[in-house]
Amino acid sequence: MNGAVLLEPACLKTLSLVECTPSASNQHEFNGVAQLKSFLGVERKTLESVFTIRGTGTRAVVNVTWYDARENDDSRSAEFRLYFQTNAVMSSANQGDNMMIGLDRNGVLNLILLK
Repeated sequence: MNGAVLLEPACLKTLSLVECTPSASNQHEFNGVAQLKSFLGVERKTLESVFTIRGTGTRAVVNVTWYDARENDDSRSAEFRLYFQTNAVMSSANQGDNMMIGLDRNGVLNLILLK
């Protein structure tokens, strides 16, 4: 992808070890911070999403699932996660990298890795 992408709404997420390092965790998911919940909502959904690495040609189109990890336990409060399929972008991610996550003008979820 060349050029700028307008994402609105969007948020910036700093990646933790368990979000990006398969040897630390097999999660393949981002913790659902309040900013993600503000535009993804509270309903389970699967979205075709575009992962890219800023400044490179690395790109992957994969499905992600937004869900409440505690949806089957009414005694505990909601804990949202954004599950992603393994892809070349996330294979390049490291703890401390930032991920810009947002919707483009067509409503497509974009996840842009900022190394």
